[in-house]
Amino acid sequence: MQTYPQGQQPVFNQPTVTVQPAAQTIIQVTQVTGNPMMPRGPPRDWTTEMCGCCDDMTICLCTTFVPCYPCMLAADMDESCCVPMCIPSALISMRAVVRSRHNIAGNLMNDCVCMTFCGLCVTCQLGREVQMIKNGRAIP
Repeated sequence: MQTYPQGQQPVFNQPTVTVQPAAQTIIQVTQVTGNPMMPRGPPRDWTTEMCGCCDDMTICLCTTFVPCYPCMLAADMDESCCVPMCIPSALISMRAVVRSRHNIAGNLMNDCVCMTFCGLCVTCQLGREVQMIKNGRAIP
């Protein structure tokens, strides 16, 4: 046992902790660009009017008299031709897909109402839009 002179207490040195600043991690976020299927900017209008059925008589007649026209339209959109036969209200979904892919103004409720009350006209409009896009004539 160690003895200390009278009146002195042992001195214990506390360990010191040195805090070093943490290394900074820099995360760089880059925007992915160049996807032609997802154009940016303000929404555009449909290339043709909903009631412009006679603008393309071939599409008009196919929509009216060819029962498998929605299947052909789905194939033109690079979707399975079975979509119109397997999905209830498939034309509403197809219209929404074209709208979102090509930055066309509108919303899902508008698509539902238009398809419910003017189904043939809206199908014609969708067919014309898909053809315009495929031919590179859609308004950017």
